[in-house]
Amino acid sequence: GSWLPELEFTHYLPRRAWRDRIASCQLHLSVTGNPLCALPYARLGLPFLAWVATPWEADRANRVRSFSLPRRLLDRGVNGPVLRRLERQVLRAPEGRILALSQYTADALAAVAKRPMDAVMLMPVDGATFRPEPAAVVPWRIGFAGRFGDPRKNIDLLLRAVQLLQQRGAPVELHLAGEKDLTLLSPRLQELGIEARVRCHPPLEPPELARLLQTLDVFVIPSHQEGLCIAALEAMACGVPVVSSRCGGPEQFVLEGQTGQLVASEPQAMAGAIATIAGDRPGRQRLAQGAAQWVADHASTAAARANFLRQLQAAWPNLALPGAEAL
Repeated sequence: GSWLPELEFTHYLPRRAWRDRIASCQLHLSVTGNPLCALPYARLGLPFLAWVATPWEADRANRVRSFSLPRRLLDRGVNGPVLRRLERQVLRAPEGRILALSQYTADALAAVAKRPMDAVMLMPVDGATFRPEPAAVVPWRIGFAGRFGDPRKNIDLLLRAVQLLQQRGAPVELHLAGEKDLTLLSPRLQELGIEARVRCHPPLEPPELARLLQTLDVFVIPSHQEGLCIAALEAMACGVPVVSSRCGGPEQFVLEGQTGQLVASEPQAMAGAIATIAGDRPGRQRLAQGAAQWVADHASTAAARANFLRQLQAAWPNLALPGAEAL
């Protein structure tokens, strides 16, 4: 990616070093944000299995807005058309199989490819690490985990919801985890008058993250777009209900009256949903139980392993795969 970085399509082309490495392998897998990392396999006509989080364009829409005017023009006239064509080539490759990270992703990729994707596989959650600890829950403690400096995360929506809750006298506290710069939001927190209500944490290792999630009353997703939101599934495994904007992936698992609540992308709606859950302790407990059960049923490591082996067998039917006999 260091050669002409503005010409993004050049990052994915199969150069000689990649071709030599690929030729030495039996299985060709791509685990990636968007489909384009599987382009070398598609261009070389090789069987491959790609696990994809989001379409190419959705993956970068907010980042493009920060480009300089010359780079935006280059992107619109050159990168965009080429990359769209290459993405379709990957998604339509007859030798390839596409695993989508969520149903939202599967639908979005199908719209690009004009064909259905092969399967959906949610990111599995480690149930031994992420598990409910009811005694640890702090009422009115809400949180989000992810790169909250990323414009896609739309964290300002959550901050304005906290401001509204503070104005209404709610004892809300917000915990944010996922950015190394813990002062990133300081000017905005001071502007909104909520600096005493918000604590920022750096990226946390799974055990540390689990301990934080176990203390939350509600996990909140304010994002513009999410292919899935893995941290929300981890929170649900810890028995935490989720309030989310209608941003794609979370719409598969944030279920009204069962695991949480979907809301419009406006502070009043988000603050109202948080207050409804935090202010109804029996109702919150029902949602907590439903959230943990949904993850156990749909996002366990056992379910993901079986799904993945099925897709490997479909891609390489003549190859003996360890564990396949258990399917």
